[in-house]
Amino acid sequence: MSLSHGNAPRPSGGARMARTAGMLALFTLLSRLLGLVRDMGMAWMVGCGPVADALVAALRLPHLLRRLLGEGSLSMTLTAWLVRHDVAQGQGDPLPALASGLFRRLVLVLGGLVLLGMLAAPQLLAFLAPALSPEALAEGSSLLRLCLPYVLLAGMAALVMAVLHCREVFWLPALSPVIFNVVVISAMLAGWLAGGTEAVPAALAAGMSAGGLAQWLAQWGYARHVFPATAMERPAAAPSGRELWGCLGRLPLGLLGAAAPSGRELWGCLGRLPLGLLGAAAPQLVMLAAMGLAVGSQIAGLYYAERLLELPLGLIGACLGMASLPRLSRLAGEKDFAAFRRDMALALRWATLLSLPAAAGLWAVGPCLVDVLLHHGEFDATGVRQVTLALWAYLPCLPACAVSRCLLAGCNALGDVRLTALSSLLAVVFTLAGGAWLLHSMARDIYFCLPAAAASAALWGQTVWLWRGLRRRLRPLLPAPALLDGMACLRHVLAAGAAAAGALIVLRLCGMVCPLQELLSVMPVLLPGLPAMAGLALSIGAGCCAWGSALVLLGDADTRMLAHKLRTKLQGDSRS
Repeated sequence: MSLSHGNAPRPSGGARMARTAGMLALFTLLSRLLGLVRDMGMAWMVGCGPVADALVAALRLPHLLRRLLGEGSLSMTLTAWLVRHDVAQGQGDPLPALASGLFRRLVLVLGGLVLLGMLAAPQLLAFLAPALSPEALAEGSSLLRLCLPYVLLAGMAALVMAVLHCREVFWLPALSPVIFNVVVISAMLAGWLAGGTEAVPAALAAGMSAGGLAQWLAQWGYARHVFPATAMERPAAAPSGRELWGCLGRLPLGLLGAAAPSGRELWGCLGRLPLGLLGAAAPQLVMLAAMGLAVGSQIAGLYYAERLLELPLGLIGACLGMASLPRLSRLAGEKDFAAFRRDMALALRWATLLSLPAAAGLWAVGPCLVDVLLHHGEFDATGVRQVTLALWAYLPCLPACAVSRCLLAGCNALGDVRLTALSSLLAVVFTLAGGAWLLHSMARDIYFCLPAAAASAALWGQTVWLWRGLRRRLRPLLPAPALLDGMACLRHVLAAGAAAAGALIVLRLCGMVCPLQELLSVMPVLLPGLPAMAGLALSIGAGCCAWGSALVLLGDADTRMLAHKLRTKLQGDSRS
């Protein structure tokens, strides 16, 4: 099976991107909901105190690497490189050989890093969370060693994910985080049933490694189906003994890439991965820097706020970025920069269309959401306040992350990983410097939200940097490389405000906690006895209806296009 290079008619870029993004969003929603269940169970069993801080600090690096390796950041760089290389070849099917060579080198590099991490686990954890006590540091080091094998397994799964993306197979890579969460939740429940809450931390750490193994096995098995093993068929004539010994003698050099003709090129691809990873991992690295600024018992509060933010962020930014990347890479390889600009502008408009109401709605329902989901068991009212403040401080970065994810896809498609890496590095530096200044200057009663506020400002800075850099890159290739539509952004902002207003009104009518409580006190409480979960669901539905109505009244073209495609799809399904 090879990538199509013929002249067969294809769906338009917008239609293909919408279909792929919709399918990715469905699986991502399922994954994020399972992740929310996992974090709710962790909050109920461990709480938001010193024990939770130690557990979160131990799992922080594996969680970061899971999002880098297992959820698209590494595969973004690999996918762009593999697609450009496939376009440059123009004939044959070089992808299996490329993937095989990259697999051996990736195992060699990541295996060495895992061994180093296990040896230096206490020093690594002390660097990531300097506020931990010696007892928590010792416990966290043991947990870190349990889950570090996930790094190797997730790296292997990321390579298979990139190969499947090159074949435009998106469903299984999108399903792999679901498999991971199912395994981790099962391990957590097994630990709780076997040893109570004291066994939950070790069960979670071991479950991460088991989940990584399940992710890799599922995708590797399907990849063997996608790539028929023609190279492994028995040859017509058996090789001589001398040829077999010669082959065995070349194995060590082949493993290192010295004997393979494409070894230098493959090592060059791996040499680009650190820059590509650094660029794609800006949100994760910035939030990791924010955790490093945390004082006292802020670590767990920042973690839970970040996990609540992950649901809309994964549905919007990650899906749009991954859906647009293979097509943008192919257009860049074919030098069709006019179509590249059109698809890039479309992805950016959809990013603002969806991320702005998500941020506004989370601001409106945030206090109620945190209370309903986390205020159980060991999680007390103080923890609810901490997580709510941190969530509000993180919310401005939601549109920035969604837009920057699409910009990162464009930069990777053009092969400009240095721009993405530099933007990420500057964002981390700004987070550390700005967060330290805020902690020194502001009052102690809002300490819980200051690291998150610094992270939000830094991610907006990275977004502006990427946008300007991509425009400079396209200016010599296109006469007017406009990427953002100002009027469309204004319509999206107004619709997001309508979404927040609709959610606030329903929360007030149900008598539930919400922002602007005093301002809305003039409104009567019509449903005082409604269960909290039902009121939360009603407020989210009201916000969505207000958002859609505002977009229709404002005459948003992208909304009309999506509505038309949905109506056509439904009519086609009804006829069939």
